[in-house]
Amino acid sequence: MNIIDALVLKSLKGVGDGSITKLLEFTGNNGIFSLEELAKVGVENLPLRKVTKTLKEFLSLGEFEVERIHTKDELSAWNAQGVKVMYRHSEEYPKQILDLEDPPPFLFCKGNLSLLKNTRAIAVVGTRNNSPKGAIITTKTVEEFQNRKFIIVSGLALGVDTVAHKAALKFGAPTVAVLVDVSKISPATNKDLAEQIIQNDGLLVAENKPGTPTVAGLLAKRDRIQSGLSTAVFAIETSKNGGTMHAVRAAGKIRRPIFVPDAVAARYKDFSLDVIQGTQYLLKEGVARAYTSESYESISEELENISLRLNENYLSGLH
Repeated sequence: MNIIDALVLKSLKGVGDGSITKLLEFTGNNGIFSLEELAKVGVENLPLRKVTKTLKEFLSLGEFEVERIHTKDELSAWNAQGVKVMYRHSEEYPKQILDLEDPPPFLFCKGNLSLLKNTRAIAVVGTRNNSPKGAIITTKTVEEFQNRKFIIVSGLALGVDTVAHKAALKFGAPTVAVLVDVSKISPATNKDLAEQIIQNDGLLVAENKPGTPTVAGLLAKRDRIQSGLSTAVFAIETSKNGGTMHAVRAAGKIRRPIFVPDAVAARYKDFSLDVIQGTQYLLKEGVARAYTSESYESISEELENISLRLNENYLSGLH
């Protein structure tokens, strides 16, 4: 199905991303290229557990051109803002995030799209209330992996994410910020940082169309994309119930390694700090591995192999 018709489906009330994904897979597998062809299939044959009333009425009425015109107007407005849209059938769509249980059907991007195809990437994430030690570790981690030609992925949140993006800019590492909305930056205090990322050949990316409110549920949901774009997740600091855990869980499900700083080697003075309770828990549970300044070379080799494997899988058509 073409991207205009796919976006029309996304605009329908009650048709969520899960349904859109199934419909895109269905149309792709069955050579269905338009809404008219989809309507001929019959709603009873659609691969959905429940077909919403909105979708039934839309397909039965067949008045698709009005919605197409509206969608084309939206696309023009987004393009004027520098926002490009891709969906899972687009050539530019990053195949590595198809490993996720629920890969986003659409990506709205602003900046250097070529970064999405580069699998030499790590996610550097953590609490919004990082300690001074956490900032030092974040900066050093980014510097070391920049030296090894890795892209830095994070979420532009306050705290560790901000430190990671700023360090990437400082050391000349390409950086990708995964957001809820690429047009209205949240938090607003990082609007200038977002602009710096774009100006330095970086990328802003979101699964939601411009104008989507930044609510807690969408912030948590976007975290999985950070993991999907990366060969590994480096959780610098987090509480046991911190938002960072969303990225960690997503990485675990797709078998991407998770690393946390070795608190002893990092010389934390207070091991009761809330911001390292999550990282210590991940170590105790065997979810993550500890890393130190001595680990960068071996981890880099491991992640390079993951990157190569991902590229080989996509070239061989496994996705």
